[in-house]
Amino acid sequence: MPKKLLIGFGCALIAGGALALGWYAYLQLSMLHAQREASQLLDNQKKRNAESPRAQSVPRTVVIIPSRPGQPMGRIEIPRLHVSVMVLEGTAPKILEVAAGHIDGTALPGTRGNIGIAAHRDTFFRPLAELRQSDEILLTTSYGTFRYVVDATEIVDPSDVQVLHQTADPQLTLVTCYPFSYVGPAPKRFIVHARQLV
Repeated sequence: MPKKLLIGFGCALIAGGALALGWYAYLQLSMLHAQREASQLLDNQKKRNAESPRAQSVPRTVVIIPSRPGQPMGRIEIPRLHVSVMVLEGTAPKILEVAAGHIDGTALPGTRGNIGIAAHRDTFFRPLAELRQSDEILLTTSYGTFRYVVDATEIVDPSDVQVLHQTADPQLTLVTCYPFSYVGPAPKRFIVHARQLV
């Protein structure tokens, strides 16, 4: 292979690597910005709710969340795994690029039923691989914090929507792709089932 061609090929590889690193840095900055902005908005909403003269009249079992996609619903935390991520309304690709998403049609925090929250396995939900039964999960909204304990995990096909079935008691279901180390679109889903603590 001629020397000029080798030099050109090497330069192309370096440029491609620099572009890939630049794109990765851009995605990381976008996630950090979206997380910070949503966290500040949630904290401001909590403060306004606490200072409202009607705050005492709002039932603690009813939580109003924004209906518009992309609005912050709350913050999910798993203390043992040091997970803390903002949850936005909806699961559109642009939402899941920067946050976890509340799955449309599932229950809302503070009500009876099954709350579904999804996130990518290669970003916010990667630590779920280390989750254990009885781990605590906190879901903080502008009206308070709800505590859950992990009952079980399972691996299902993407088409198995029964994992999000409605329940009589308040529950939380986390969804991410599986296997965690898979390269490309993963063939399965990793499901976490948790029940709300009183």
